[in-house]
Order: sequence, then C-alpha cells, then structure tokens
Amino acid sequence: MTKDLIIEELTNRGYFVKEQNIIKNGCEILGLTVFKNPEDKIAPTLYPDDILQAALNKKMSDEDVIEEIICMISKDLDFDINLLTNIDYIVDHVRVGVQRVSAEEIVKRQSSYEGIEEYLYLRGSSNRQSFSVKMKPQMLKMAGITQNQLFKIAERNNHEEFTAEPLFLSIPGLADNIEIDETDAASQIYVISNGLSFKGASAMLDKKGIEELAEKIGVHEFVLIPSSIHECILVPKTGEVDMDFFDSMVREVNACAVENRDQLIDRAYLITL
Repeated sequence: MTKDLIIEELTNRGYFVKEQNIIKNGCEILGLTVFKNPEDKIAPTLYPDDILQAALNKKMSDEDVIEEIICMISKDLDFDINLLTNIDYIVDHVRVGVQRVSAEEIVKRQSSYEGIEEYLYLRGSSNRQSFSVKMKPQMLKMAGITQNQLFKIAERNNHEEFTAEPLFLSIPGLADNIEIDETDAASQIYVISNGLSFKGASAMLDKKGIEELAEKIGVHEFVLIPSSIHECILVPKTGEVDMDFFDSMVREVNACAVENRDQLIDRAYLITL
C-alpha cells in the first residue's frame, strides 16, 4: 500500500482528493483532504504516513486499509461553516494552544516561555466528531473582535478547564498497586492539562491555576517539563536543581517516545511564583 494507491482507490470510488502539505506544531506534514463533492467547504483530512505506518504495525491488507479509510471519511460532518466567524460561537469555543515558534499565518503571539508561541483555535464537535480549527486573521476581522479581546476570552475558557493531577494517578493501575504517601516528594509531581488531554499544554500559561496548585502543596517554584503539546509536568523545586538534567530528560523523551508533531520543545523551564 502506498499514498498514490490510496488516492487512486478513493478517486475510483467517486471521492475527490486534494494533496497538500499541512503545518502542525511547526512540522510540515503531507495531508490528503477527501471531498465527497468538489464544492464542499469542509472535508476530512487524512495523514497517509500515519495510516501506512499503522497498517504496517497491524499487518493489514491493502483492502482492509482502504475499507478503514472509507469508514473514517464516510461519516457526515454536519457543520455550518459560517459559525467559524460568528462571534457568539467563537466566544464559547475559542481556546489558547501552544506550539513551537513558527512562521504559520495564524492568530498568535509570543508566550513568556522562550521558543513557544500561543495561538487561538476553535474546538467543537459535530455528529459526535470532534474537531479543532486554528484561527486565521481574516476570521477575527469577519467576527469583529480584536486579537487582544479574544485572547482574554480564550484564557478564561482555558482556566475553566485547567486540571492538575498527581503524576502517579495518571499511570494506569499504579495507584491501585502501591501505597502513596502524600507527603512524599513524588506525590507532589503533577500533570497539568485541560481535562481532555488535547492541546492541554497551554495550562502552562495559566498562572492562576498554577498558583492555586502551589498554595495547595506549599511551594513557590516549579520545574515545568513540556511533555507534549497536550500536557506538561510540574516538579516542585524545594532545593537546588540541575536544569541541564531536566533539559536532557526532555530531549531524550522527545526523541524516543513523542511523535514529532506532538513535541513542544526540547527544554524545561523554571517557574517562580
């Protein structure tokens, strides 16, 4: 199975396939946008490299790969595209995401963390299918709202979803099999995200949420480890720390365990509240 064969099979079945390079978290990725009708304004995008790797891992036949793709794209996404510039819809669905500094033409700004930028995106669902759309400058103009105003709204939405969970609770089965002493340093290492674990690393921007956690466990400094674009880890700083060690750890985890498109940055940060 190859990318060209996927396109050929979908075309033979009456679909219209647009091949394009898509930027995700600063990475350029090949995407196949599949339209049921050429005039459609919204259509699902497939990432053939991911599909082909999964097929290889599962030892799927070419026929099974195509059938799985057809199942993925045949679901109706009944969504009014005009909502993407409707101010009421935007206010309810806008969120802040974080990614590596990029040249992507979206609504964004430099964050307080070196090498990381903040951007605005809309997160929603239709027919039980979730989606997210990065906001473009023309969307702001059409909605009649400024970037600064919308960032403030998105920050409030993010804070309402801020989560901080002890690291040991995020490891399946661990809390059931060992007894945790809540006064132990390891129990005070927290994973912060947004509850969905989708683009939740933006919790690193939530000063209020982090301050509330700091007050709860009685610290005023953390080492922040960006484990991916979806979550971060906060390690309480109770003494001298070797930031080079943490930087090295992040680089190693990124190289071995995190997909390139999901990586945030190859370093850790010190947060003082």
